[in-house]
Amino acid sequence: MIRAPTARVALLLVVAACGAGAMAAETATDTDTEAEAETETETETETETRPPSPSASRSIGGPNDGRLEGGVALPLEGPGFRFNPRRDPAARFGTAEVVAQLRAAAERAAGEVPFVINDLGYREGGPIPHHGSHRAGRDVDVLFAMRGPTGEPHPPVGAFFDPAGRGVDFRDLTDPTDDVPLTFDATRTWRLLEALIEGEDDAGAPLQRVFVVEHLRSALLATAARLDARRATRDRFAMISCQPGSPHDDHLHLRFFCAPKDIPRGCEDTAPHYPWRRRALEGLGLTMRRHRPRPDRPRAATVSAAEARAAAGPLHTEVRRWLDRREAWSEAPHPGRPWCR
Repeated sequence: MIRAPTARVALLLVVAACGAGAMAAETATDTDTEAEAETETETETETETRPPSPSASRSIGGPNDGRLEGGVALPLEGPGFRFNPRRDPAARFGTAEVVAQLRAAAERAAGEVPFVINDLGYREGGPIPHHGSHRAGRDVDVLFAMRGPTGEPHPPVGAFFDPAGRGVDFRDLTDPTDDVPLTFDATRTWRLLEALIEGEDDAGAPLQRVFVVEHLRSALLATAARLDARRATRDRFAMISCQPGSPHDDHLHLRFFCAPKDIPRGCEDTAPHYPWRRRALEGLGLTMRRHRPRPDRPRAATVSAAEARAAAGPLHTEVRRWLDRREAWSEAPHPGRPWCR
């Protein structure tokens, strides 16, 4: 596993604290865990190349306090995507349905540069460092598509983007000469979301939530209209996308509904419970199982934005300026949409 430079790690902690852990664990975990994860990767490579069987997994409970049985590993790479090599490979397990949808959507939306997928969850679910959720195999973090200084496709990194769609890949936080200006690629990011929305039936395990900062949500909707995307797809994205309490300006956090086969076995969906989803399940003779929070379940360690920034050490002027600007959009808006709290 690649270890990031010390300064890079410090910024990632700051980004993670504001962005719900998109890149917080880029550094390797302890030696024993890392060795174990590498061994698992080597022995599972052959099975990972085959599409998972829908019966291969079981999501139990809710995203914030649930668990996973028979977790399916996302391959380290495939058509249109790669798992972030800076992340712990033990955190790339999800339900069979989620892994299959990610693979299919990435292939459909493939471009010059692969999409980069961060954490899903552990093989058996449960608490995962730097995340409040990702416990039941139905949460996934995906880095945005982006472009470099001259407009060329740029390998995705954990950079956050401002309301104008501008960002910076800060490398050495004390050295302004290695900063790389970036631009949010709304077209390619939309193509992935479009493929995910259109690739699964309402009666399957479709997307339930897209957590993303409000200004990038608006940019994605404008891009979808410009591309003449299907109105039903645009409306669905508009319904399921919201900015949560942390801004999600550096990645997409995707959450999927319980697979129908898992509902009678204890899978629980958090709000919102859309009418279209209830109707789809009724057609299968099922009723949505609503999540009941379990505060007694162990929680993963997290850090606040202030704690992370204090631990970052020396920062050059432009890094400090961007972090200060970020505060303007870090608080969740209250747009009045019926499915955003």
